[in-house]
Amino acid sequence: MSFFSRVSDIINANISDMLDRAEDPEKMVKMLIFEMEEQIATAREGVAKAMAGEKKLEANLLKNRRLAEEWHAKAESAVGRDDEALARQCLGRKKEYERIADSLQPQWETARKTSDSLKSDLRRMEERLDEAIRRRDSLIARQMAAEARQEVQGVAPTMNRVQRSFDKFDRMEQKIEGMEAEAAAYAELSELSTDLDREVEQSQRDAEVEIELAALKQQVKSE
Repeated sequence: MSFFSRVSDIINANISDMLDRAEDPEKMVKMLIFEMEEQIATAREGVAKAMAGEKKLEANLLKNRRLAEEWHAKAESAVGRDDEALARQCLGRKKEYERIADSLQPQWETARKTSDSLKSDLRRMEERLDEAIRRRDSLIARQMAAEARQEVQGVAPTMNRVQRSFDKFDRMEQKIEGMEAEAAAYAELSELSTDLDREVEQSQRDAEVEIELAALKQQVKSE
């Protein structure tokens, strides 16, 4: 069954690994399917030849069995006519055909087993080819998905760098917001301090006015 070896090698190969190495997965799958179809077609021709050889052996075997029976019948007829000499000749011819048939019998049995085995192998290969054809679109889709994942993984470092830049931007925004809040707090405290200073100054002026008023009153009383 040497003509099945290449078909088995192709079908048993890890197609996914082959696709991983292919620049064009779809083209690669179609090429593999085409190659399997060609090899199976060659195998089918070999099986047909083996079957034809087995049928030829069978026909030759049956022919010699039939001729042996015919010569046996002729021997019986000769005995019925009391022609022993002719009967002996007929039986001798019968033996010749029987010997040929006996020699052909094991050859035909071997050819039949080989033919049956080849037909079984061919059917199995055809079934696996049908399965490969059914899996073709799925394999291509899986390969495309794998490539997409690889592309995403290739972009991941860049995406990470972009994310880090966004993180820095967010931290800077938070820092500025903190500075703004701190400045607002300082401004509020400064305003409170100014109000207090004005109150103190006003109180001092009021106190000076009272002192001056009291002195003026005292002066008026003295006059």
